[in-house]
Formats: sequence, C-alpha cells, structure tokens
Amino acid sequence: MANTFLVSVADAIGLDPTTGNAIFVGTANMSSAFTLSMANSDVRGSKGNALLFKYMHTRDLEISIEQATFEKDFLALNVGESILNQTVNTIKTECITLSSDDGTVSETPVGDITVFKEDGTSLTVTPTGSNFTVPSGGNAKVTVVYKYSDTVDRLPIGVTNPPNVIDLYLIADIRDNEGTLVEQLSINIPSFQISGSYTLNMGADSVSSESLTGMALSTTGNTCAEGSVYGFVDWIPASGTNTEVAYIAGTPTNFEPAVGDLPETLQLTVRAYRGGVVQPNVVTSSATYSIISGGDSDITVDSAGLITVANTAIATDTATVEIVYNDGVTDHKDYCVVTVQA
Repeated sequence: MANTFLVSVADAIGLDPTTGNAIFVGTANMSSAFTLSMANSDVRGSKGNALLFKYMHTRDLEISIEQATFEKDFLALNVGESILNQTVNTIKTECITLSSDDGTVSETPVGDITVFKEDGTSLTVTPTGSNFTVPSGGNAKVTVVYKYSDTVDRLPIGVTNPPNVIDLYLIADIRDNEGTLVEQLSINIPSFQISGSYTLNMGADSVSSESLTGMALSTTGNTCAEGSVYGFVDWIPASGTNTEVAYIAGTPTNFEPAVGDLPETLQLTVRAYRGGVVQPNVVTSSATYSIISGGDSDITVDSAGLITVANTAIATDTATVEIVYNDGVTDHKDYCVVTVQA
C-alpha cells in the first residue's frame, strides 16, 4: 500500500440537526482541529504499590475551526439566535464639503445630526430632510454623524440563550506520495455543542478571521453494538479508486458430511480483510466459486457459494472449491476442502 498523507485543511459543513438543512458551508478555512482526549485513574496495590490497572474515563472530543472569510453564521451560532431582517435606526458618518454654510447628506437623518469641524469643535444641528446648515460654516469640510432608518440583518446578542447545537461535518483530502487523491476523510459530529466563545480581532495591518469551537455531545449510535457515540469517521474512496484488500477468508475451510446424512448442503461465507483494525466486509455475493479438483457430479457448488453433496456420493469422495474475489485490482483466492466421511 502506498504512503498516504492528510494534505488539506478540512471543509466545514454545518446542518440543522432537526431538518437536515445546511446552515453554513465553510470552504475557506485556515485551520481545523480534531482533538480527542481521555482521563485515567491508576489502580495500585500489592508490594511496591504496583500499577495493577488503568481505568480510562472522561473521553472528550473537541473541534475547532478558523476561517479566513467573514460571514454572519459563526457569530449567530455562538450566540444561539437567528439573524433577523429588520428596519432599524443605524448610524452613519460622512465627510461633507459645505457650500455657503449648506450641506446635504446621502440619507435622510432621524433626529438631529452632529457636525465636527476641522478645528475639532462640534455642534448639533436640525436637518430639513437631507439638508442641513452650519452657521458661519462657509465652504469648510466637515464630518457629519447621524442616524437614519434602513433595513438590515440584525443579530440580537441575548443574555441567557445557549449557543446552538448543530450536526457538523469536516471533510479533508488524503493523497498518496504521487499527489493522487485516494480518499476523503469525513468526520461527522451529529450533536456538536458550540462553545459560545467568540473573538473577532480587527487589526489595521491584518485581515480578520473567525473561529468556531465546541465539544461533541453523546448521541445514540446506529446499532446496539455501537451504543452511545460522539461521532463517526469515514474514509471515502476517491472516484475511480479501489479499496485495497489484503486477503479473503472463506468459511468454513472444510466440509465433512457423513454418507448416512446425505444429501447435504453448506453455504460458504466470504470476508475481505484489509488488515489492522478494519472490520472485514462480507463479499459472499461478489465472489465466484468453482470446483478445481475432484467432485465429479456428486459434489457441486453454485454461483452463490452453496456447496451440495449428493446422496450418490461415497466415503472418501473429495473436492476442492476455489473462491475468487476481485477488489478491482487483484484476484484474491481461498479454498474449501470437501471430504465425504464414512
């Protein structure tokens, strides 16, 4: 198997856990981190207070994402509120050059406006529509601050609302040492509790970034064997690639029916192994079967891996069934030996 490398920051996709609809898609992330931690307690005893057992407990899964683009979603998710489209009074600053004491702003002010002169003094004037007059202003340049009504996207930052819980996916590329995309790493946290901590740093010499951090909450797995889980990690083969198989195993490896019990049948089960801690796949229906020695007409195998020993078979009749599974690159083989017993 070729060396493979995780070569990219993960894209982040957030879904509404109730509806399954996408809330955000973050493809301009600067960094993304998956941190799994666990505490332990020592159990000691006997002479020398030897270490007898380590009790592992308090497993936590933390995710952090930092994105280069600035969007509304990260802040809204931390606040736990929806962004509302409302008509509100907002503030504006403009630089206006007066014409014989008179000036015009681009919006219609709500209430009075404040005028800052170039000498640092200020005064409050009441506009007429968008027009205003500065006594003894002449043709000066002034800075005007005022409020006006506009329709905006507004996020209320409440005091008590908890941050959102979302269904989070992180997807990153895995390439081999020739640069070929072989897999995508997909991490799914079905119940991701956002921390609610949010910092927006604004600097004169930098572009601001946003971060989203939080912890995985325990949720029910897909099967009874899984029990409660924090999430799932999938390795998705790239299009056009295959998942390499190390070997296959057909079970049982021997079939020894007795003459007095004939006719007898046996269904083979074939599993494909990729090594390590990867669970084997059952590939019985994808394998091919044939008798490569012995058998005659008394011992047969069909296309589904069902071996049949007819009642005409006699003791010491034998046959070897060959099992072949192709993973897209290699033919993997195993065998089952059939021997009729007296």
